[in-house]
Amino acid sequence: MCLQDLTKYTFIVLSVVCNMELYFNLPFSLKQMNIVDTPGTNVILQRQQRLTEEFVPRADLLLFVISADRPLTESEVAFLRYTQQWKKKVVFLLNKSDLYQNASELKEAISFIKENARKFLNTEDVLLYPVSARSALEAKLLSFSNTGIDGREPSASESHWKVSNFSEFEKFLYSFLDGSTRMGMERMKLKLETPIAIAERLLSACETLVKEDCQKAFQDLKFVTELVDSVQDYATKMENESIYWRRKTLSLIDMAKSHVLELIKSTLQLSNLGLATSYMFKGEKSAAVPATLRIQNDIIGPALLDAQRQLAEYVLWLQSSNACEGKLYEESFNRRWPLVNPNPKVPHETHELLKKVDDISLRVIEKFSANTASKLVEQEIREVFLGTFGGLGAAGLSASLLTSVLPTTLEDLLALGLCSAGGYLAVLSFPARRQGIVDKVNRIADGLAREVEDAMQKDLLETIGNLGNFVETIGKPYQDAAQQRLDKLLEIQDELSNVEKKLRTLQIEIQNLHVL
Repeated sequence: MCLQDLTKYTFIVLSVVCNMELYFNLPFSLKQMNIVDTPGTNVILQRQQRLTEEFVPRADLLLFVISADRPLTESEVAFLRYTQQWKKKVVFLLNKSDLYQNASELKEAISFIKENARKFLNTEDVLLYPVSARSALEAKLLSFSNTGIDGREPSASESHWKVSNFSEFEKFLYSFLDGSTRMGMERMKLKLETPIAIAERLLSACETLVKEDCQKAFQDLKFVTELVDSVQDYATKMENESIYWRRKTLSLIDMAKSHVLELIKSTLQLSNLGLATSYMFKGEKSAAVPATLRIQNDIIGPALLDAQRQLAEYVLWLQSSNACEGKLYEESFNRRWPLVNPNPKVPHETHELLKKVDDISLRVIEKFSANTASKLVEQEIREVFLGTFGGLGAAGLSASLLTSVLPTTLEDLLALGLCSAGGYLAVLSFPARRQGIVDKVNRIADGLAREVEDAMQKDLLETIGNLGNFVETIGKPYQDAAQQRLDKLLEIQDELSNVEKKLRTLQIEIQNLHVL
């Protein structure tokens, strides 16, 4: 703004009076003053209302013309409130003041307008001039027709001029336009504050928009973080659902163990004379007993096949769950930010993360051999019989076996008499030996169950980890975009804050201006 601009000033006349003409004897050039007679505040066309509102920020002084027959209408009150955002100086002109019957009515009207204006303008300094535009116009016309523009008003027009009450308003206006007076200095300050007020208004609008954008950017960043962290919820869900698969798989092992134990207990009986004799006389050359063949072909073998099928389905469930969940995450990101990645195409290796499972649990079952397990049971059964009856001769063995088939106690005693004391003790240890093989089968089966359960848990954790890596990978572009946008907006906020500080400094300097 140059110094010449400071000598020019703009008035806005807000009036519902049409065809208003102004006659002033001014001691300065009219080129220094712009008077804008706006359409008023209660116009029919919104375009005219906007025209009035758009001129307010440019004005140095608002002359608010109020009609005495309708002071402070609803539209005028609304407009006064609107002007406050620009902090403009408002001078009220109560036109048609000659309509009041007496001074008391005029005083009451002035009091009403000032009281309400103080509320709307939030100030105690309310300037109001009651005038009669018609009387003032008649006085000016009479004066100009008789003496010319530069002459003094003759007494013929004095009555009209006095009724108009325009003299006080003219004095105020002269003082306001004169830069050497206190009122003139106020006008200069208002002139300087006009661009400051506009800048403040624009700054406030920018700050509001930036603040809203910051909140959106923060919410976007928070959404990405929460979306990535929500994999933990998926992990909890998968953990709960995997319990069903573990129970179902472990039940196969437990059922096979029960069948093996039942078969062992039924096989390891003292009454099983043929099997004991076979082990005693044939030793290692004896053929596999039917019980061990059943363990391999009817119990462990089918159980392992069922477990393999079960674990294959478990792995497939892990993969399909990951694929479905990964697709949902992709859709969530793309739906929230379609412009961040307009052509989303996740690399093939990233999608492969969803399918990757090491099949640890399946390999554990595949390593367990039904043939080896049945041979181990066969060996344990042989050792039980050999350990029990190995110290007996043929007669002693026969006598010991007779105790299990002879009908009377006396006959049992006679048979036992044929046995040595050591052989009898060996027979008595048979139940303990049988329990030993039962315990060993329990340990092997329980160990296999624990190994399978641990392997299934590792497969589950690997699957969840792969989904987490997948979500982090596809979410990184969105997270970076949200973070960059937030950082940029925070920088803009800092810049706006610096501008605001500079505006405050200018306001202080303007307020410190004074008349020399």
